[in-house]
Amino acid sequence: MANILKNQKFLCALGGAAAVILGKQILTAKKTRELAVSGLAKGMKLQSDAKAAYQSMKDEAQDLCYDAKAKAGIAEEAAAEPEDEV
Repeated sequence: MANILKNQKFLCALGGAAAVILGKQILTAKKTRELAVSGLAKGMKLQSDAKAAYQSMKDEAQDLCYDAKAKAGIAEEAAAEPEDEV
């Protein structure tokens, strides 16, 4: 028995088997799923907030550009793109 515990290959195989068993239990645990779902929800919220911030910056830039053109006396194009009506 003492010789088996000193065998490096046996200990590696035993460690690998233990890692597989523990890994499976961790991956199938309810808490792991809850943490994954929570992380995904936070990522989706972050993406939504980033899109809203980008749209806000884009709108402000368009307003500044329009104001600058009006102040400089540059005429806007008469044919604006028609908006889709739903």
